[in-house]
Amino acid sequence: MNTPTLEHFLCSAEQVQERIAQIDPRAYDKTRNHLDGDVTWLSPFLTHGVSDTQEIADIVLKVHKPKSCYRLLFELGWREFFHRTWQLAGDDIFDDMRQPQTNVLSDQLPQALVDANTGIEVLDECLAALVQQGVMHNHARMWVAGMTCNMVGTYWQEPARWLHYHLLDGDLASNTLSWQWIAGTFSHKKYVANQDNINKYSKRTQTGSWLDVPYEAFENLTPPARMLQRGAADYSNNIPGLPVTALTGQVALRSLWQLNPNWQRDIQQHIVFVDTDLASQWPMSDKRWQFVQHWARHCNASVYYGSLDDLHAACANASVVRAEYPACNQWPGEVVERNWLYPMPESTFNSFSQYFKQVKHHVGL
Repeated sequence: MNTPTLEHFLCSAEQVQERIAQIDPRAYDKTRNHLDGDVTWLSPFLTHGVSDTQEIADIVLKVHKPKSCYRLLFELGWREFFHRTWQLAGDDIFDDMRQPQTNVLSDQLPQALVDANTGIEVLDECLAALVQQGVMHNHARMWVAGMTCNMVGTYWQEPARWLHYHLLDGDLASNTLSWQWIAGTFSHKKYVANQDNINKYSKRTQTGSWLDVPYEAFENLTPPARMLQRGAADYSNNIPGLPVTALTGQVALRSLWQLNPNWQRDIQQHIVFVDTDLASQWPMSDKRWQFVQHWARHCNASVYYGSLDDLHAACANASVVRAEYPACNQWPGEVVERNWLYPMPESTFNSFSQYFKQVKHHVGL
């Protein structure tokens, strides 16, 4: 596995752009599903607004033709699809979107997940790396979610919260709706994977595990006892910064999801505000807060925290501008639209395919 450490993401904005320019879209297309594949590892920067989908596409399309970038542009479309869904559905995305999850045995985490002791060797390595480094390959996330929700009957919300806590790129829309897609509450079919599938994309040869069965055996599969033991995770949430105080003059009000050093550069006073109520619902690891502080410094921004009432009181005598973001809908200030690669579709969409069919021509596909 080629998983980067936290230090890989504590870089400069120029280095992020250099990494975007180095993307080989053909290699990405062919190998992205493999744990050692040519993936970009750009998602923490996307989640926290250091970069955006439009910037990535603009840089890559300067060198490569759209058709050779199809898979990359397709995956960027998935990210925007999740966020457009959030814009339209609001907080409904945090509950079952389309139908209830079936065959639920517990809403608590499997202890084996927390302990990285599932018995599937490569998944245990990925789970350990997640806690240590804050990263996990997307295919490994699918395996973990499919196993957790659909093989051992865990309701999706708590494992989604747990993964969001540890991931540097824990995205409220992408993470939440991806778990629902796996669990069948945002899709018509649940996702599962057996040992053969895991071996194929991880280049492992493990045999004899509890997942080493054909897919038709899954209906009557009995997981090992350790997978049915439930536990609780540690969600220590050490929010950095200071309590928000009265602001005056012109203020660029940033969220955790707008940490682009080039945003609103003509404004002198920048702050990153942490909504403590939301942060208690969706806590983040120390590594994640270290990432936020690093990029706040690159924005010349101070980090403050408080309730929404505290924020409104602090901004009462200030001229505030902020970026549009569903989690910030109740924040004060003039709202500036985010950069989007694809426009909002003109017609309603109930699936990614309906969404992408309407917008892909905007990038030449």
